[in-house]
Amino acid sequence: MNNRTRKLVWASFLLILGLLLPRIVNFAGSQTIGNLLSPMHIPVFLTGLILGPFYGVIVGFFTPLFSTLIFARPPLAPPIAILMSFELAAFGLTAGYLYNKRKINIYLSLVFAMLFGRLVYGLALLSIGPIFSFRPPFVPFMQGVFLTGIPGMIIQLIIIPLIISKLSFVKEFTETNRLEA
Repeated sequence: MNNRTRKLVWASFLLILGLLLPRIVNFAGSQTIGNLLSPMHIPVFLTGLILGPFYGVIVGFFTPLFSTLIFARPPLAPPIAILMSFELAAFGLTAGYLYNKRKINIYLSLVFAMLFGRLVYGLALLSIGPIFSFRPPFVPFMQGVFLTGIPGMIIQLIIIPLIISKLSFVKEFTETNRLEA
């Protein structure tokens, strides 16, 4: 199987994982736990790190939209799914670019991606929110986005590097992609 096909298979798998992981967390706990842990973010970060920025953007952008179409979560009104599409695309792009192209440490790549993605979320809120008549007070809304995201960020900073380093088939594929970049 050539590398492009392998990347498409991986991207498909990670997109499906991005659809199912939030459902599993919601079934096991509650939607509040799901909001705190941000389980949809994990497969997107993995996509960027394993497959690079191109696939990270694609999987990041489409995962929330497909989730909305299939499960009606995240909601389209208010346009959280659309805001998340831009946020997750920024996660996948930034993590993939920094880790694969710039060869930056996985932890720094993740932290920068997390911060940049939240910034993109805020910019999307300012530009897209008014189209949907969604105008929450910006500063308190963004404070909530950052503060409720902290538990998920901590978990992501623990789990994602472990997955990349401990699963031999993931590690091998990731290193192959980093060498090609």
